[in-house]
Amino acid sequence: MIRCPWLLAMSLVASLSLAVGSARAEGNGQADFDEALRVKVTAEDMRDLNKVVELLESAIEKGLDVENNDFAEEMLVESLMQRAAQLAAVIQAAPPGRLDDGDLQKVRALAVTDLQRVVEYDNAPAQAKVLLAQLLTMPGGDPKEALRLLDDVFDDEAVDALPPKMRAESLVIRGKLLAPTDPEKALADFSKAIELDGDNPEHLLARADFYNSQKKYDEAVADIDAVIEQHPEVAGSYLVKATLLREQEKFDEALAALDKAAELAPAAPGIYQQRGELLRMKGDFPQAIEQFTKVLNMQPGLVLPLIHRSEAYLNNKQYDEALADIETVIKANPELTVAHGLKAQTLASMERFPEAIEELKKLTDDETAQPEFQLQLALYHLFAKQPREAIAAYTELLEEDDDNFPALRGRADAYLNIGEHANAAADFKKALEVEPTESGLLNNYAWVLATSPDDNVRDGKLAIELATKACEETNHEESHILSTLAAAYAEAGDFDKATEWSRKAIETFEKQRAAAIEAGQQEKVNDLSDELQKELASFEAKKPWRERQTLEDEQPAAEKKKSEESAEEKPADEAQPAAETADAK
Repeated sequence: MIRCPWLLAMSLVASLSLAVGSARAEGNGQADFDEALRVKVTAEDMRDLNKVVELLESAIEKGLDVENNDFAEEMLVESLMQRAAQLAAVIQAAPPGRLDDGDLQKVRALAVTDLQRVVEYDNAPAQAKVLLAQLLTMPGGDPKEALRLLDDVFDDEAVDALPPKMRAESLVIRGKLLAPTDPEKALADFSKAIELDGDNPEHLLARADFYNSQKKYDEAVADIDAVIEQHPEVAGSYLVKATLLREQEKFDEALAALDKAAELAPAAPGIYQQRGELLRMKGDFPQAIEQFTKVLNMQPGLVLPLIHRSEAYLNNKQYDEALADIETVIKANPELTVAHGLKAQTLASMERFPEAIEELKKLTDDETAQPEFQLQLALYHLFAKQPREAIAAYTELLEEDDDNFPALRGRADAYLNIGEHANAAADFKKALEVEPTESGLLNNYAWVLATSPDDNVRDGKLAIELATKACEETNHEESHILSTLAAAYAEAGDFDKATEWSRKAIETFEKQRAAAIEAGQQEKVNDLSDELQKELASFEAKKPWRERQTLEDEQPAAEKKKSEESAEEKPADEAQPAAETADAK
């Protein structure tokens, strides 16, 4: 809704002098007209005003002489305007969240009807068009008609007779209506409103909101700073400033603005909510948890801070606390989709994959389920070493959108996990058409082309091309990708190049070993170190590398045979199983 505070007390034609002692003339409506004059003078409430309107309508319909008919029409316009203004005041006093309320919509419709009658008269007052435009910007209204009315107002020379504050409010309404389609004209309206009524901070706030929508954050912050300079005691201005700074990822400045807001309004939970969100975005999860807890102490059971605190607990690896918060949310809001998704994520982080899968199935069984949940379900099947179930989940997504990159990439990796290299290569190829520079995809595709035991899958030349590009995309800083390039050269028969790149892979790995161990990846470090050494030994012996991977706990007999055959072909004892991450090795 676009509000015009000055309209609350508006009364048109206040200067009309109503003479009760009318000159009686011919006309069947004269008695009703005289009674309307009497009621008008003594009117005290809406009921009296309604009576005046009824009497005037009756008098005009029955007939009056020319002079009294004109006077009656002027009175009717005034009375309709007074009634519309009183009805509008009821709507303007309501909280924005209640504007869709059925009773308020009925009140709005009554006011609109009165004003539409007024503007049908010749030389309808500009105030009527402005008030009608305001009401038409509300839910259930007609923004296009509102804009047309305001254009009429500003195209009329009579607009200059309106008080500056009234013109400024009207310009702000039109600016907001124009913003989506004509931002240049909208900005001109906001700026003109500020010139006309510079002491009203609402106009600066409106322009700041416009600048924000145009992603002109510096200009928006400048307007908010001007508001703060005028009214430094208003905490809300600092909240708006923090939001704008957050959009620019100026988190420290945003937090400073929130600190000032907290000084002015220490009991306002919204300040601590914003603080928590900013701290979470910065990765300071303990401090974020503290802020969300403050909000919940002020407003126990509030859903948003509970969800955000659960996410912060999850990122801080406090899984039990995260699960407790999200269970509280689900108990109060059992249909809240995001809560079930977060619960599944928490369970997966606790390696309770069967429970995580069951939780996601509650969401994915719905035909309107978001694709993200289906992707998450497929990933959890992989984590649970259920690659065939993962393939089924990815396939459902691809039936809806065959260019879905995460699904293509995920299904290809899942095919690798059951040793179906031809299917994996087909999905990798399709995914590459969608995302031709994604390093993990380039690496995995090159790896299967270089190392598959299946003759019809291997392609050394293409593997070199893809692995080279993957190395370039990662600045030659990923040891496992360098080793893929080595395997590609080995498949192409260039063992000198293969050993050269294999040694570079080991050298790069050794530089990163300490950091990986410090990050708690000792087991993975040992496994990768062993594999890189075995690959180098193979290339030095002028033998290409062969690998078929499987995550399945129990393989079909035919698949077991393939694995045994590939193990015999390999110079090493056995390849690592497909990583439970994005990369094949």
